Amino acid sequence: PASPGAATGVVATPTVADPDPTASGAPTGNPSDSTTATATEQPSPTDPATETPDTTPTETANPSPTASVAATPTQRQEPEGSVLPGSRVVSFYGHPNSEHMGILGEFDIDTVAGLLREQAAAFAAADPSRPVVPALELIATVAQPVPGDDGTYVAYTGDEIIGEFAEYTAANGMLLILDLQIGHSTIRDEIARISHWLELPHVHVALDPEFSTGPDRIPGEFIGEVDGAHVQIAVEYLSELVAEKNLPSKILIVHQFEEEMILNKSAIKPLPGVDIVIDMDGFGSPEAKVQNYHHFVRDELVEYGGIKLFYRQDDPLLTPEEIVALDPPPLVVIYQ
Repeated sequence: PASPGAATGVVATPTVADPDPTASGAPTGNPSDSTTATATEQPSPTDPATETPDTTPTETANPSPTASVAATPTQRQEPEGSVLPGSRVVSFYGHPNSEHMGILGEFDIDTVAGLLREQAAAFAAADPSRPVVPALELIATVAQPVPGDDGTYVAYTGDEIIGEFAEYTAANGMLLILDLQIGHSTIRDEIARISHWLELPHVHVALDPEFSTGPDRIPGEFIGEVDGAHVQIAVEYLSELVAEKNLPSKILIVHQFEEEMILNKSAIKPLPGVDIVIDMDGFGSPEAKVQNYHHFVRDELVEYGGIKLFYRQDDPLLTPEEIVALDPPPLVVIYQ
């Protein structure tokens, strides 16, 4: 695989619901951050079942921010061994059984790890003041175009694959982020499904509202949404888990590229032992991505900011230098 460009530090492109109780319609206009792939209990994701439009994130000249929760992360004592806010997480995203869902499916895990280290080193060079921690974001529950036996429209990646990733990341000084595509299930149930993995100190969680759809909608055909009160269920669960098991803080990532993807956002409130990251998702031009980062993260700040980059769809790709200069500087950077 190609090495990062010397000038920009960007790795060369590889070759290769809680359903919202108030939503009245499906949001439109923004791209999918991934494609919906078929999986089984012993997962074998294949080509995407549903392709969403190849468009850029919404650009609004004067975004109207919603109510925000002013974050004061320095006012609390983080548990020993916590990653944020002292470090920056640089992560690769995907599923090992599908090349269409991100870089994790395009190469074997050792090659992925090598590319990730190169990308992480580029951020360390761009911002020497903040250590970089590499991570793999594995899609643990995969949205489906069919309801399945349990009617949830999601399939579990399975403990065998998750276990392999948990062992590999622990042995190689990485974090593991388990990404949940909610489908017709609930945040509470999907968090419970992976609760045994969250007891490991290096395992964290991400919620993907894009695939959290109401009972009358199929994931992948419409952009989904979550209510902030339901996200808070995850915050409370993780806070209790950290206290009970004496763990380092858990990172909770919530992806967003449209306003309606996180409704009632002001209901999301930081609690001890949980570092909340709103990840500006969606592909598009650098200008659109920066504008949306300002809107969804800076102007609606919950606690920390994150941003996702797409090796294939972002043209050109934001450089590490441009990313660390954002306000606030993203503490989680995800590559798909």
